[in-house]
Amino acid sequence: MSWSEIERLTALVQQLPPADRLSRQLLNHVMVSAHSTMIEGSRVTVQSAFDFLVGDEAKIDPTLPWDGYDMLADHAQALDLALLWAEQRRMLTPALLQEIAGAVMRTTGLQTNSIMGRTDAARGDFRLDKVSIMGASSFPNAQKVPVLVQQLTQQLQHRMLQASTLSEQLDISFDAHQQLVSIHPFNDGNGRTSRLLMNYIQHYFGQPLTVVFREDKAEYFAALEQSRQTDDLTIFREFMLHQHHKSLAHQLMKL
Repeated sequence: MSWSEIERLTALVQQLPPADRLSRQLLNHVMVSAHSTMIEGSRVTVQSAFDFLVGDEAKIDPTLPWDGYDMLADHAQALDLALLWAEQRRMLTPALLQEIAGAVMRTTGLQTNSIMGRTDAARGDFRLDKVSIMGASSFPNAQKVPVLVQQLTQQLQHRMLQASTLSEQLDISFDAHQQLVSIHPFNDGNGRTSRLLMNYIQHYFGQPLTVVFREDKAEYFAALEQSRQTDDLTIFREFMLHQHHKSLAHQLMKL
């Protein structure tokens, strides 16, 4: 995937007539939320998500589980918040990430009690215990999480101040996504929050948002894990660049 092609498609999206650009942006935002929640197990499709999120009256498919709609509604509200904060140039801090994580888990988040203490996913609390995922290498000790998140947000702030080209801006967003997942600071919602962090950074720079597509879930997880095991961000960048190209192409399809 060449940067010249990404730049060409980005320019086409940004040069669309205002009304057309707004309608395509709306569809893009629905796709961001629908695919992100489908990756986490929701069965609410893009069309069902559009029927639910867009229009004066939410339409619900009674054949689909309710928890998918709860997950979708939380994600859509969290996305709106992240994009608003990007427009307001709100500083990227651990507190901002916790607010996004709390919004993602507002309805479906659980409280966790252990010998280490009590956490509430709906508040965006950092985890206090070890976390593991089948097929994934180990994540940092919970005691390291606050410092690691602080270091990450400071590093990203610095890079964002320096970024001037499209490639630099997208690389920062993709790296932030991979690095937050690798810290895994929350008991739940880490993937959704990391993808929203990526979208926050993209919107901060006025760039179209990347959708991580449900049909590419296996390759997505493989790219995340391989980049973590090898400590090579370029592996994940290359995968995400293809996802971004696919996202741009969808925005340019005839409605």
